[in-house]
Amino acid sequence: MLTILDRLTIYALLCFISFCALVLKTSGEPTLMPLIGLSASILAMWIEMRQWQDVAEENNS
Repeated sequence: MLTILDRLTIYALLCFISFCALVLKTSGEPTLMPLIGLSASILAMWIEMRQWQDVAEENNS
């Protein structure tokens, strides 16, 4: 099973790949897939960070 830090690393790599696809695409045919991938990975990182804070607070108590 993956830890929260492992999942955050994977989401960060997906975010970087989506950003590169968005920046390096050709101007001939615009697509929404890099934007969708970028927004989905940012949303997933936000969710993971909230869960990480909740777990850290439970461990401190």
